[in-house]
Amino acid sequence: MNNSKDLSNQVISPEEVVVEPTGATSSMNVLELTTIINRYAADIDKVKGSLKEKNSMFKDAFEGDAKYHEQDMKVKDLTKLKNAEKQRILKTPAIEALTAQVNDLKMEMKDMQDLLSGYLEQYQKVSGTNIIETENGDIREIIPVFKLVKRRI
Repeated sequence: MNNSKDLSNQVISPEEVVVEPTGATSSMNVLELTTIINRYAADIDKVKGSLKEKNSMFKDAFEGDAKYHEQDMKVKDLTKLKNAEKQRILKTPAIEALTAQVNDLKMEMKDMQDLLSGYLEQYQKVSGTNIIETENGDIREIIPVFKLVKRRI
């Protein structure tokens, strides 16, 4: 019985790649990863620039059409009227109280999610797994979220 798999045509997603630092090769792996990350970041910046240019051309096509511009002005006038009515409703005492309750609940939810994130990270380190079973038997996966952002100085 042959248990080996043909991996020649298999695509490996970034989630499946495991990089473990080992002795002298760890700096090479970090260097290779840094090169790959920098290349993707540069490629993403190029695509963003191209996308910005194409979106501008797209927008210009609509702004140059007189009939579209006329309809757009009518929509803007109606939107102003709708927003005025919305503001009138938002200023009623019952809706002001409801808005405050919604905002409080959103802040509470964010705080709870931040705390849960910390506990999940700790659970993952202690248990050595990224799977957890809830009280009602659901299996959940713990996923890290990574982003590359410009550093603020």
